[in-house]
Amino acid sequence: SPQFATMPPVAGSGVADGDAALLLRGKTHSTMVGIKGSTVSPLEAVRCAPVDARAEMSADGKMLAIVEKEGMRVLDAHTGATLMSEPRPGVQALSFSPRGTFLLTWEKLVEGDEGNLRLWRVATGQTVLAFKQKVLGERAQWPAVQWSADETLCCRLVTNEVHFFTPDDEGSLVPAHKLRVERVAQVALAPAGQPLHVATFVPEVKGAPATVRLWKYADFGEGRFIASKAFYKASEVQMRWSPTGAGLLVQTHTEVDKSGKSYYGESGLYHMNVAAVVSQVKLPKEGPVHDVQWAPGGNEFCAISGFAPARAALFNANCVQTHDFGEAARNTVCWAPHGRSFILGGFGNLGGQLSFWDRKTLKCLNTVDAHMTVAHAWSPDSRYFLTAILWPRLRVDNGYKIWSPNGTLLHQERIEELSVAMWRPAPASAYDSPDESCFAPVAAAAAAKGSTPTRYVPPSMRGAAVSGGGGGNCGTSLAALASSLETHGSSVMRSGPPPGSTTDEEPSSRNAAKNKAKREAAKKKKTGAEAEEAAAEKKEAAGAKSADDEGEEKLEKKARAVEKKLRQIAELKELKAGGKTLEKNQLDKIAAEQTTRKELEALIFKLDEMRKKDMWR
Repeated sequence: SPQFATMPPVAGSGVADGDAALLLRGKTHSTMVGIKGSTVSPLEAVRCAPVDARAEMSADGKMLAIVEKEGMRVLDAHTGATLMSEPRPGVQALSFSPRGTFLLTWEKLVEGDEGNLRLWRVATGQTVLAFKQKVLGERAQWPAVQWSADETLCCRLVTNEVHFFTPDDEGSLVPAHKLRVERVAQVALAPAGQPLHVATFVPEVKGAPATVRLWKYADFGEGRFIASKAFYKASEVQMRWSPTGAGLLVQTHTEVDKSGKSYYGESGLYHMNVAAVVSQVKLPKEGPVHDVQWAPGGNEFCAISGFAPARAALFNANCVQTHDFGEAARNTVCWAPHGRSFILGGFGNLGGQLSFWDRKTLKCLNTVDAHMTVAHAWSPDSRYFLTAILWPRLRVDNGYKIWSPNGTLLHQERIEELSVAMWRPAPASAYDSPDESCFAPVAAAAAAKGSTPTRYVPPSMRGAAVSGGGGGNCGTSLAALASSLETHGSSVMRSGPPPGSTTDEEPSSRNAAKNKAKREAAKKKKTGAEAEEAAAEKKEAAGAKSADDEGEEKLEKKARAVEKKLRQIAELKELKAGGKTLEKNQLDKIAAEQTTRKELEALIFKLDEMRKKDMWR
């Protein structure tokens, strides 16, 4: 495990404990750093050594939960004091309730244990609820217990039912209600609203369509749902409640596009609200839905859709398009907590283009390159945007960058095997909105700003085009000549023959002309023989190189196949760590990891030797 690095504070940094802070975990150490402008300095009070990326912060930023070699701890994220400690180093996933009262953990199920999915009360360290859940499941399904924003209600999905719990006077949780829905696969509890609402999803099966239904909490009688939508093209969905709990966005997806237009399947976007109004969002471009996110105020949302290049658009709460941001290579939208800024980015399999936008003016302030970004997030004060290249998703160039709301790079740092880079959360209301100076558009690069297009001149003609003497410069203006002298120096005066001279010597007699013709014929014959000999040598060398290239290409192809096998082994190991039961051939593949790595090393060695040989040929 990496240990906490004791680093001296930056003298005169002015970084206070209330400023934005980052938790970073690298190969050699973990640390909390404070951010103020372009200044980054360690906050030495928090000392921890999390295993892998098993770290989580409460929504108010007051607590930090980590899993270390000795067990699980909950720390005060400002003072570093230990608030709770349990000897459970096998915990694989963590999640705080919205106000930090409870902590949810999951670990592998052990025979005789009362439950491996546990809900702890942080103040006392006692287990409030314990359930048995064999498999952690997909990341999108975590946390397995969902909460309302005020912690008055939580729910958990079980087979064919959704169970609801409420806190009692003693600070524990007691069963409240059950919602029975046959074959229910997903549930989404609204964060706010009076009364609260619940959305359920049932996937399609045996020709029956998939359905999403809205329910009012506690009114769970047969057929008492307030809205329902059937989908014939929805093997899976993502359900996103607005922050106010008044509207629900349903992003559908199916693995197969029967029209044959997309290799990645078919998707759609729908809107449902608590007034029982259901509508399909009319997207500006045909194709897959890449991302959709509610604005912090809950009165609008931004969606990115369409075949590449995708188109981004802004919609109000009634699903009416209010602005079009055009087309670009992007698949991600992320709003700042105060709602004034947002980014449109192209991460993952795209090139990493990152654009910063001002919601007030609806103008792009800057576009930068953030290729290979794995994690990204706004700081709670909306003054900084984080992009990070994390290990083990990417094993090179690990580090992070801090950007301002107008896309100015404030700080960047390389950290070997950086696996955690997360902001210390805080309510947006704890900070004032960023100043107007944060939204000043960034001017274009100076070179592009003052440059004017010029006519292309081939390299062989560039000297003659500006030379001061000879026939090639007839008609050149003095201003152009002076400019050329400033750029190229006095060499422009020496290109070309002297003024008044001819390029060929004029023959003085008929005999001289004959002799000149003979010399040129002999020279041409000699040149032709040399050219044929050179061509033969070149052809022979090209044949040898072609054979080597073919062998190198085969080795590269084989190396790529072995690298793919190693990636599959890494994925299988993650599934095994998550509690999934693997088949025998998958276990055999994991057991052969060292053999596979040696095979890759041998292939890389052969490729290096072959390339060295080509270099010295």
